[in-house]
Amino acid sequence: MVHKAERLPVTITVGATAHSYNIEVDQYRRTTVPTLREQRDTSNEPGEQSIDNQFWVRSQTDWSFGSGQTHYDHADSNRARFSTSAGVDPWTKGQISLLPKAETKNDDNSWTNLIMRIFKAANGTEYMYVANGSTLEFTTNFAAANDSVGWTAVSAPSSGAGTITDIASDGTNVFIAYGSARVATKTTLGATTAPADFGSLNPDNIQVVSGRMFFIDQSTVSEINSSGAKVSSSLDSTLPLASTANVWKKVCAGPVGFYVAGNSQGTGFISFISVAAADGLLDEPQQVAELPRGEEINDMISYAGILAIASSKGLRIAAIDGASGSVTYGPLIDDVGEVYSLVSDERFVWFGGGSGKVYRADLSRFSETLVPAWAADMVSVGDGNSLSDVTYLARSSGKTYFIDSGNGVQGPLSTGSLVDSGTLTVGSIRWNSHFDKILRTIEIRSAPDSVTQAVKQWADSSVTYGDADEFWVGQTATVGGSVKATISNDDNNSITTATLTNKVQADAVDETSGSALTPQLSESYKITLTLTRDGSTVTAGPQLESWKIQAFPAPVRVDEIILPIILKSRVGTSRGLGSAIAYDTKEEYLALRTAMANKEIVTYQEGSRSDTCVIDQIAMTAEKLSDDGNWWEGVCTLRLLTVP
Repeated sequence: MVHKAERLPVTITVGATAHSYNIEVDQYRRTTVPTLREQRDTSNEPGEQSIDNQFWVRSQTDWSFGSGQTHYDHADSNRARFSTSAGVDPWTKGQISLLPKAETKNDDNSWTNLIMRIFKAANGTEYMYVANGSTLEFTTNFAAANDSVGWTAVSAPSSGAGTITDIASDGTNVFIAYGSARVATKTTLGATTAPADFGSLNPDNIQVVSGRMFFIDQSTVSEINSSGAKVSSSLDSTLPLASTANVWKKVCAGPVGFYVAGNSQGTGFISFISVAAADGLLDEPQQVAELPRGEEINDMISYAGILAIASSKGLRIAAIDGASGSVTYGPLIDDVGEVYSLVSDERFVWFGGGSGKVYRADLSRFSETLVPAWAADMVSVGDGNSLSDVTYLARSSGKTYFIDSGNGVQGPLSTGSLVDSGTLTVGSIRWNSHFDKILRTIEIRSAPDSVTQAVKQWADSSVTYGDADEFWVGQTATVGGSVKATISNDDNNSITTATLTNKVQADAVDETSGSALTPQLSESYKITLTLTRDGSTVTAGPQLESWKIQAFPAPVRVDEIILPIILKSRVGTSRGLGSAIAYDTKEEYLALRTAMANKEIVTYQEGSRSDTCVIDQIAMTAEKLSDDGNWWEGVCTLRLLTVP
């Protein structure tokens, strides 16, 4: 509808009824409502909240609370967490860097489905023992390169060998279990001579825990002595309804006793073994915890007052009551899938997952009760085979060694080489709002001694971006590799990259098309940080210290219309060419006010422009009482807000 000159200039349609009006033109006003309210910083220290501009900022300088957080800036988010990582070490507060690269330590590719342990002798020498079927080998040179490790075979028992099911040591001797194949054997740590029979028992597992030796044979757990016989009057427990479905798995020591993990009818449980004060004998196990139905235990260790539980569903941490021995386990960390193995060292617990992946949990940082910070760690390199489950883990001299069941023994490269590259993805950043934002600035900073520092600054959202819009913050002479930040939008399109290398910075480009970046609208953004090792020095890599992005909020804008309606008994047309129009002022006012009170959507027409609006406010300025005395005449001022 276009108003003719001789007609009234505006129309408000309420329901099916159109109301046309003349207005006081000099009082009319139309204004776009600001999207950002005035910011006031009430904190004691300055920060992002202190910046008084139209940009919204997000940044990160710490990643030490680990992965698993899909949204970076929800109200309950931890700003020291991220979503996922691979090949990246986040555990030094204030930086991320590259992890060591693994290599295979096997003699050949036929070493699969192995058992691996590292034992320390009284003189401090560390031995890595590996059982490959019925063959037992060891080395003290496992930190060397693959072709230099030098494995030594232990002779088979003179009475015949069987498939080895477990290996244990007390620091002097090595004990070998064969399950039902034959009785256990014993040999001296580091000896190559054939092991001798150790008692008359044929356990599946032998474990040395806090100076005691435990025997596990499926549903039976017993304490055995130095001769391989059950300790008289001490622990000798068989699970009720014993069968292959009821299996003890692992024994470990707690503050006031021992814990034994098992599975019964497809569900894991933990029992406590108390120590008699009078004679030190072990009492019958008493169940203290049961996992949710269908979740079985693969491994368990006790460390620093907690139990770490590797289950068929993931990782759990359990708190130990040091007085009573009771156990309370925490939520499941299930992002990694099934967990097969555990080892502890310093403040960390390492846990082995599928696809050759090792993960690490930090017991000094918890994101919630009994949920430690965790992240991906080393990965098997494989030897032409598919990566498989990490079934055994061990630590030595600050290094991690593990079994990839499809590729054998894995450990750090002897050269100290870092992985070729690693990535860390920050969870979705949406500034706690659902409307779109325009990405404005990305900044990544690295340690001054590792890589060039730079800032990307884009001057205007309406233009494409190039080198001319960039400026430098500083540069260094020494660089170990490079850092790249890739930002993706809601459609998972990579919309910009910024690369820091030795005094060279790449243009910000669309990674899909390779063309210069054009303005983007997105409700949220994700940042993927890629760290790349130095091209010539394999031990050198970058250290990233921070990232920062700025975005401009771009919500759908709302117009405020101040509309001064001439509300009189008779009103002339806009140019005075037509006949005067009669109004019942009271009726017109009540119709408009009712629409306001009911929050009705009205159609507002001015000239050739039409808007959907709500009447937010109404004010009547009276000039006189109408001639019939029914109500006032004057100017009725409406505040209309356009509806997006």
